[in-house]
Order: sequence, then C-alpha cells, then structure tokens
Amino acid sequence: EKIAALPFDVVKIVARHHERWNGSGYPAGLAGEAIGLSSQIAGICDSYCAMLTSRPHAAPRSPQNVLQELGTQRGFAYSEGIVDQLVQCVGAFPVGALVELNTGEIAIVIEQNRVRRLKPRLMLLLAPDKSRYDHPVMLSLINDPIAYDDVPYRITKTLPIGSYGLDPREFYL
Repeated sequence: EKIAALPFDVVKIVARHHERWNGSGYPAGLAGEAIGLSSQIAGICDSYCAMLTSRPHAAPRSPQNVLQELGTQRGFAYSEGIVDQLVQCVGAFPVGALVELNTGEIAIVIEQNRVRRLKPRLMLLLAPDKSRYDHPVMLSLINDPIAYDDVPYRITKTLPIGSYGLDPREFYL
C-alpha cells in the first residue's frame, strides 16, 4: 500500500538501480539507455557507498580505491559518462576521506578545492608516529605549504574508514 503512494518514477529508479550498462544486472537484465539516467545514477551511488562501508563479505575500502574500481567498470557496468560525472562530483579526495600525508601524518579531508582537486583542506589528527594531536590542526594544501626540507605536504594515499580507529563521522563532516 505504501509503495503505491510513491510516484512511479521513484519506484522505477529503485527497481532498476541494480541494472548494469552491459546488461549484466538485475532484475530485468536491462542494458544501456533502457535503464534510465536516474536509475544509473542511483546504481553507481549505491555501489560507491557500499564499497566504502563494512559489509559481511567485504572490508571497507578507501574512496580512492573505490573510484579506481568503478573506473575499471567504465563502459561495462556503468556508462562512461556516469563514471566521469561521479569522479567530478566526488573528487579525488572527497570530504570525509581519511588520508595519509608524505609526513606520515593522518588527516581527514574537510573541504575540497574546486579548482585544484588534489589540494584539499585537511584536519590533521595523527602525528607521524600515529599519536593523536591534542588539538586537530587545519591545513590547506592550495599554496603548497612546506612540510620539511623544502618539500611541500602532499597526500600519498587514502585510507579506509576506521583506519587507526578514526571515523570521520565523529568529526561532524
């Protein structure tokens, strides 16, 4: 009864969000444009979110790793345009991503830089020895701040949620 009250377009999106560009999805095995744009968007967002979280059959993955995985499915499970748009929206380092810096420090991305996507604003939480800072330090990478010996800070990798006992959701991002 409650489903009948939903607009048909919403029901269609939900019903088709597991369909895949190449026809390998379910429940109807639809392919390409027959899936519908909204259902394609819902499908890739569902996959992205699922891979970021802990599931009974898989550990959480880092945002960078998830984007790389979805990139391998570009033109197969997901249309090229949908993958490209997800990458543009989320960015290389999405807000809330845990990252490790070339200094060994651990930080959370707190703001993206829309012009220079690889230079976000960070909240440093762990020192190079992985001890917690008493007070988080804010750091913007936009102007290439120097870390040591004239070497600027840079992100070396993203980490799965929960690494070093850190959950970005605890920081109200």
